[in-house]
Amino acid sequence: MNKKEAFDLLCETLTDYSFHPLFLKELGELLNKDLKGKEKVFFKCLTVQLNYINTFGTMVHTTAGHEQIHGFNGCYYSIHVEQSQFNVRLLVHIDGVSSPVFLCAFYERSGHRATSYERYTSVLENRYNEMQEGNSNG
Repeated sequence: MNKKEAFDLLCETLTDYSFHPLFLKELGELLNKDLKGKEKVFFKCLTVQLNYINTFGTMVHTTAGHEQIHGFNGCYYSIHVEQSQFNVRLLVHIDGVSSPVFLCAFYERSGHRATSYERYTSVLENRYNEMQEGNSNG
């Protein structure tokens, strides 16, 4: 799968969600680096995780190794897109009312605290608030 095909598939798969611009940049960087040559497998796994989000909504943390991120308002989740070839985390705001908002994407390396989602918790609310301000100004 070439880069254009990967991005076309990504756009088609993700049309019903909202994305912070930095999420899209981070995901693009992952596709160019850590997921290069693994796009087809990644998108297959991503589709499964998106189905979990659609089906379970705010209860998605009860499935497939996903986590509800504590210390916030209960609406932030870490979605684990994992295969033997990769380990990607997507940090998402899900409130059960509006469309899920994808805020951060990163490659998680086992045993490396610097690549855990805890590094991103400080930006979650800022990115979500930026998205809300953008929606109210639009």
